[in-house]
Amino acid sequence: MRWFRSFVYNLKQGCKGIFRNSIMSTASVLVLLSCMIIVGTFYLVIANIEENFSRVDNLNVIEVRIPATYSDGQIEEIGNALSEIYKELTVLEGEPVFVSKEEHLRRFKEQYKDQEWSSFFDETLNPLRHSYELTFSSDADISEAAKIIPRIEAIKLSDGNLAVQSSDISSSIKLYENVAGIKKTLMAVGLWLMGILLIISLFVIMNTIKLGVFARRNEVMFMRYCGATKAFIRTPFLVEGVIIGLFSAALALGAEFLLYRYVLSGVVSSMTTAVSGSGIILSPYAEHLPLLGAVFCAIGLFAGLISGSISLKKYLKV
Repeated sequence: MRWFRSFVYNLKQGCKGIFRNSIMSTASVLVLLSCMIIVGTFYLVIANIEENFSRVDNLNVIEVRIPATYSDGQIEEIGNALSEIYKELTVLEGEPVFVSKEEHLRRFKEQYKDQEWSSFFDETLNPLRHSYELTFSSDADISEAAKIIPRIEAIKLSDGNLAVQSSDISSSIKLYENVAGIKKTLMAVGLWLMGILLIISLFVIMNTIKLGVFARRNEVMFMRYCGATKAFIRTPFLVEGVIIGLFSAALALGAEFLLYRYVLSGVVSSMTTAVSGSGIILSPYAEHLPLLGAVFCAIGLFAGLISGSISLKKYLKV
């Protein structure tokens, strides 16, 4: 039971240190709390962008529509040229898929089956065209995926004419690029803010522990004269930093839940109302809770242990 008594002693001393310097301890918690909330909020925004992005079908599909006047031979020529592009560009997956205008009509009627006007279109009244669909990897480099379009526009038929016009090519590469840019910006801003606040947190917690060391300097010297080990002297101060970090993590999880439920959901609700049929959704907070909890605890432990160690190294000289 010796280890248990030692644990209780260190825990008591750590708690006493926090209450002994309550103002600095509060400042430490608030700064760490701000750091964690910023990290958590940026993560939740990016995670929901990715989830909504993945719900949209065919964003990584490039459609090459075939002019209605082309013969079967010309359609086959285009298909062969697209197959050559597949061999040369590694970002493309599988093979080019030919989609007949009848298949397009079926998809169209399936998509708009709830609309009365969709029944007007049938095999005899089909304004759609044949097409080829090219799929690029969902995690492909945007700059590499963008090379596909010029290659398609350069395809020529056997008579020397260009096979398709740029208006016949439909893709979401630009949307991919915009979303990737937003994600990179959010990540960069979030990391910078996290870094700045984390450094501030370290200094604030260090000063809190330094005050505790200074207030107990006579007690510490007495323990050293009595033969107390370095670990015995250090542990209560490290526990103090860890308690501050973990308490901040617990508060951050609760604050993040409130922000997610009332602020982010309100923003999404307003966007969905403003943009009819936008279909933007927020994933349940519980899905992100394990990762957020682990990250917040890691930040809290890191800040507490590092700041405690630095403070003790300078002031205790043990």
